[in-house]
Amino acid sequence: MDKFMDNKWFIRIVALFLALLLYISVSIENGNKEKDTRQKNENDVVQNMPVEVIYDQQNFVVTGVPETVDVTIDGPKGFVRTTKNLKNFTVYIDLTDAELGKQRVKLKLKDLSDKLTAKISPAYVTVTVQEKVTKEFRVDAEFNSNLLASGFEAETPSVEPKTVKITGAKDVIDQITYVKATVDSKRKISSTITRDAKVQVLDKSLNKLNVDVDPETVEVTVPVKIPSKTVPITVNPIGDEKEGIVINSITTIPKNIKIYGRSDVLKSIDALSVDVDISKYDKDTELDVPIKVPKGINKLEPEIVKVRISTSEKKEEKTFSNIKVSSTGLPDDYTMEFLSPKNGEVDLTVNGTTKSLKDISASSFDILMDLSGLSPGVHEVNLKVDRPKDITWELSKKKAKIRLTEKESGDI
Repeated sequence: MDKFMDNKWFIRIVALFLALLLYISVSIENGNKEKDTRQKNENDVVQNMPVEVIYDQQNFVVTGVPETVDVTIDGPKGFVRTTKNLKNFTVYIDLTDAELGKQRVKLKLKDLSDKLTAKISPAYVTVTVQEKVTKEFRVDAEFNSNLLASGFEAETPSVEPKTVKITGAKDVIDQITYVKATVDSKRKISSTITRDAKVQVLDKSLNKLNVDVDPETVEVTVPVKIPSKTVPITVNPIGDEKEGIVINSITTIPKNIKIYGRSDVLKSIDALSVDVDISKYDKDTELDVPIKVPKGINKLEPEIVKVRISTSEKKEEKTFSNIKVSSTGLPDDYTMEFLSPKNGEVDLTVNGTTKSLKDISASSFDILMDLSGLSPGVHEVNLKVDRPKDITWELSKKKAKIRLTEKESGDI
């Protein structure tokens, strides 16, 4: 074996074999590298890359620059993916030496890996460089009345500070028509509120303008009140009086009531009424009655009033005709003749409650004249009425005119 290995041809053959093996190995490795390189190169789009603008921000304003652009990058797969994920490069526009006015400029890249190539879309943009202007504007507060609770009203809102400084391009500043701060609320408002509100700058078409506002928010106070009015309380009787009963008066305590609500609703109300069913009462009564709240009114003071009912029995009048007048005290030796009224009859008018007159008739009364002590001749005698209690009366004649005649001796 040693002799065989010492043979020079053996060594030459082994060396040749090793050289061939090494050549084949290197060739395969290079081929694989080329194949891997071809396989790993790719391109992708990095979307919404912000655009940085380099310019003199103290003196100029630039408009027309897109907020973002898309960048297509190409290169090894690993670099492409890392760059897309990290976005570790910058898209910018350099306007350091730009002149005032409108101009077309190219977008540029920096900090992008040298192993990548890139294409920006769009590659060029048209921008406008203008002088920066700052002006002071008054802020108007806006408040949606639909946010108010029912019956409440808002007075003129106040703003603090009253003015703001607005900075922007001169032609944009010239377009400013409205500077507003709008107050918002998630709940219905029933008291004065103070809110921080963002300032909005709008043109005449209510388009929002691209400007800087200092301060960006203001404090808005909206005074909220509930209008009130004092009106009289009136009584609305319902039903009919009980038989024999008269409702003399119905009064309320208090006589006036304070109502709260929107001004337009208050204007239409001159009084509030309470309903009282008079068919239920036959004597003096005091009761508590709630007042109905009219539509659009959200508060009453007081909500309940006292109602006093004054009653009495109903009065009636009756007239009885041709009631005979009776006499007392006529001596037996005298005769009496009625001169007036004729036939010795009068009419009697009586007044009393329905109850007291219910069973009264002409026979319930005696109309008398006292002839005691009178001498023969013509006399006027007062008439008296004997009547039931609680009744007043009036005769058609208060006196009777009579003639007394002495009887002849044969008539006695």
